[in-house]
Amino acid sequence: MRAPRLLGTSMAMLSLGIAPAFATERPNIIVIMADDLGYGDVSYNPEGEGDFETPNIDRIAKQGASFTSGYAMNMVCGPSRAGFVTGRYQQRFGYHDNTGPRVREHGITLGLPLELNTIGDYLSDAGYMTGLIGKWHDGDDPAYWPYNRGFQEFYGFNNGAANYFVGASNQQQKNSWQGIYREDGQRVANFPEYMTDAFGQESLAFVERHKADPFFLFLAYNAPHGPMQATAEDLARFAHIENEARRTSVAMVHNMDKNIGLLLDKLEAEELLDNTLIFLTSDNGGEGYPHSSNKPLKGIKGTTLEGGIRVPYLMMWPGVVMEGVTLDAPANGIDITATLLQAAIGEIKPEWQLEGVDLLPYAGGQADHLPERYLYWDNITNSAIRNSEWKFVDSHRKEFRGDTRRDRIQALYRISDDPSETTDLSRQYPEVAERMRQELDAWRQGNEKTRFGWGRHIGPKVGYRGKHQD
Repeated sequence: MRAPRLLGTSMAMLSLGIAPAFATERPNIIVIMADDLGYGDVSYNPEGEGDFETPNIDRIAKQGASFTSGYAMNMVCGPSRAGFVTGRYQQRFGYHDNTGPRVREHGITLGLPLELNTIGDYLSDAGYMTGLIGKWHDGDDPAYWPYNRGFQEFYGFNNGAANYFVGASNQQQKNSWQGIYREDGQRVANFPEYMTDAFGQESLAFVERHKADPFFLFLAYNAPHGPMQATAEDLARFAHIENEARRTSVAMVHNMDKNIGLLLDKLEAEELLDNTLIFLTSDNGGEGYPHSSNKPLKGIKGTTLEGGIRVPYLMMWPGVVMEGVTLDAPANGIDITATLLQAAIGEIKPEWQLEGVDLLPYAGGQADHLPERYLYWDNITNSAIRNSEWKFVDSHRKEFRGDTRRDRIQALYRISDDPSETTDLSRQYPEVAERMRQELDAWRQGNEKTRFGWGRHIGPKVGYRGKHQD
């Protein structure tokens, strides 16, 4: 391991009035993002479902920091990923909803605005080898694919979902969005039969190719997102789980966990682990039991209740991030972006317009808290805002299934003590609810109207009382 040196002055450190942490020079960076992984689908979470083990994900938690209040950028796939790769709230540039396939409008461009830079641009400009393996969920035109958005290498697919079995012996899927592509835009003719295994093997090959370089790998698994497909071997391993849907989901997560373990082993074998900053998270919460578990949280993917946005969230960097600690301060995807750019480049440039904070002082033990702030979520029909103590939810029925009394429901939770959102305190603390509602509305005023998706058809969010998004 190379001798540590002072990388640069962190904005978050300055705001906290503390000395910057020491960090290894130009660390390698890996961000592992699962797809629809539930808060209760990891065995390091003592309140999770508890019906199977994720030993390799747990390994990251044991050797690093786990954030109990770690959040996705959004409650559905596309906007969450757009927020992460830009380091900004995706509503700032009109990316409120998925690019498709539900809405295809003549004359409407679907995708991350081409004038925006991504984390791939910033890191490749700084001398990093940048790669994206897995799911990229953005515009169809080649201009929007990752190899034209700062990622020098690509091995994956561009869509919300893909068949897991489209290998050499199963080419009956002819749709262009099936299969795996590389950075030349060409479909890969042969790859391991199961897509999660293919992504795992490619992650090992990426490290092998670039072990002498500083590298950034965005490893974006599509597991356990549908279609619900697992290998026969993995299904057999969990034959004791009676519910078929749950058994398949568990098998899919197990396979992803296995491949994460192979990547950690590769880093260790190449003596790179001590100089690699690793994050693991999910793009949004799970779909709900039996497909996934958000236990002990209420709500599912697509909602702004905790089950839709609070996700597994781990951070590891041996010798820099504290080992085996649990951290309670709320953090989300924009903080991952700010943290890794600060670690890699040594500064946060104002023109990037990043909206997250550097987590290293907090995760490294130099600070006992993060700056007090609000976090926001909004997808036209479901919104939320929270700080360290309170959370305010503004929803149009979908989140509150079974409540047919009102189209619009607003609720206040003391989320620091009530993560399962059992008690609405809006009547008991109306002044808090009103203050947070005003903060949420003020934040909305700084956002761009939705460029595509359901919001273009159902009207503006504020005051809207029509159909909800499915």
